[in-house]
Amino acid sequence: MSPPDSEVILEARGIVRRYPGTVALKDVTYRVYRNQVNVLIGENGAGKSTMMRILAGVETQDEGELFLDGSTIRLRSPRDAASHGISIVHQELSVLSNLSLAENIFAGREPVKKGIFLDRATEERRSADALRRLRKPMDVRTLAGFISLGCRQVVEVARTLDQGARILILDEPTSALSNTEADSLFQVIAELKRSGVTIIYISHRLNELLHLGDQFTVLRSGKVVGEAPREAVSRQWIIESMSGRDRTSSVLQPHDRSFSKVMIELKRVCLPAICGEQDVQAAITDVSFRLGGGEILGIYGLLGAGRTELMECLAGKRRVVDGEILISGTPVVIGSINDAERHGIFLVPEDRQRDGLFPELSIRENITLGVRRRPLINLKEETLRAKQIAKELNIAVSDFELPVAALSGGNQQKVLIARCLLRSPVILLLDEPTRGVDVGAKAEIYAILRRLAEGGLSIVFTSSEIEETQALADRALVLCQGYIAAELARGEMTDQALFSAASPLVTGSSPYVSGVVSGVARA
Repeated sequence: MSPPDSEVILEARGIVRRYPGTVALKDVTYRVYRNQVNVLIGENGAGKSTMMRILAGVETQDEGELFLDGSTIRLRSPRDAASHGISIVHQELSVLSNLSLAENIFAGREPVKKGIFLDRATEERRSADALRRLRKPMDVRTLAGFISLGCRQVVEVARTLDQGARILILDEPTSALSNTEADSLFQVIAELKRSGVTIIYISHRLNELLHLGDQFTVLRSGKVVGEAPREAVSRQWIIESMSGRDRTSSVLQPHDRSFSKVMIELKRVCLPAICGEQDVQAAITDVSFRLGGGEILGIYGLLGAGRTELMECLAGKRRVVDGEILISGTPVVIGSINDAERHGIFLVPEDRQRDGLFPELSIRENITLGVRRRPLINLKEETLRAKQIAKELNIAVSDFELPVAALSGGNQQKVLIARCLLRSPVILLLDEPTRGVDVGAKAEIYAILRRLAEGGLSIVFTSSEIEETQALADRALVLCQGYIAAELARGEMTDQALFSAASPLVTGSSPYVSGVVSGVARA
C-alpha cells in the first residue's frame, strides 16, 4: 500500500508529451513520495527520460499539470526547476576536468563581492560544506580531472545540494562506476535521505533497486502500468510489469533455419576498460562466440554491460588486447575501421546523429558516402543508386537533395543501413538498431533485417529491449558486466531468462552491498 497523498511531494498529473511520429507520454500520472527513494523503471523507450526531462524543466509537457506540495508549478527551464528545489544528475556528467571542485560546484552561478569580484572564499567554504554534508570531504581546490569518476558524481550531487535541492533525480548513476564507487554512492544516497532529500532513482540494475527503493513506479509504452511500495515488489513483479507479460509467457517459435557456415568467430576476446581506475573491470572479458551465414545474432544487455564496446571491437574502432578473431576460419587482425571494412564488416552506430549522419549533407550524399570510386562525382549515377536502395528499404524521400535532417528518425536509420548495403557487406553490425524510432518504423526495420538475413547476410545487433531481442534474434547472447552470462536459442528467450542473466547480482563487497545481495535473495 502506498503512503497517503499527504506524503506526495511532487506529482505529474495527466502528462502528455508528443514528438513527430510518436507520443512519448500518454496521460501519465506520476507521484513522488517525500523523503523516500522513488524508483522509476521501464525498458528503453518507455518514457522514463521524457518524464525526467519534464520534471527537471528541460522540456515542457503538451498537456497536464505539475504539483509541488499540492500547489501548481510551471517549469519552463532547468533554472525554474532548481528554484523549486528540483535537480537532476544526468548519466553523462557535466564536471569540467580543468576546473577545481569548487569551480565546478558553482559553475554558472559564481558568488561575487562588491558586485564585480569573484568571492573565492565563499565559493570554497560552501563547496566544502556541501561535500562534508555528503560525508565525502575533499580538497575543493583540486582539479576535477584528478579525481575518480565516482568522486565527480559526488561533486555533481554537491552542486545540487548547494542549490537547495529538495528533490534529486539520479539517472543511471552507477552505469559507469566501479564496484567501490557504486558502494560509496549508495552511502551518499542514504545520507541524502536522512537529511530530508527526496530521491528519484532510475536504473536497470535490479539488485540496487530492490535494496534502495521505497516506492516503485513502472512505465511501459508511455503509460504508468504499476505502482507499489517495496514490500509488494519482487523481481517477478518488476519483469512482468515492464514487459506486460507473465514471466512464463512463450516467445516466438524457433526458426527452422540452420547456420552451418561460420562467418566470424571470437575466441576469448578481451578489451580494456575506458576508465583507468584500478577497480574498473575490463569492458569485455573472455568473450567467445560464432556467427553463422545468414544468422541474426542478438546481443542483449543492460546499460554498461559492454554491448557497444563489443560492436566497436568487431568494427575496428577498438583494438583487441587479448584473444583471437577468425573470419571464415582464418585468424585476422582488425586494428582499424578500414581493416574491418576490407573484411566486409560494417557498423550502423547507436548514436546516428553523432557517429553516423552528416546533417549538413543531402540524403543522397549520406547514402552514397564512402561508395565513390572516382575522384569526380557522377551526380546522375549517385542519384540513381540512392533511389534504388531507397526503394528497396522503403525510405520515404520526396527530394534526395534535401538535408538528411529533414527525414524522420526511422528513415534516417534506414539511410545508414542503405549506406552499409551499398558497400556489399558480409557482416552487418547494428548497435541499438531501432533507438529513437517509432513503432511503425521499428516493424519496417525488423522486416528489412529479416529479409537481408534470408538472403545470406550475417547480422549482429545489440539491444537493451527484451521484446526487440525476442522479435528479431535467431540466437541471443546476454552480456553482463563485460561477460557473456547466457547463450539462448530462440525458444529459450523468455523475459525471465533474458532479464535475470543481464542483471548483475553483486556490485561490491562491503557490508552495505552484502545487504543488497541478501535483499535480492529475499525478493
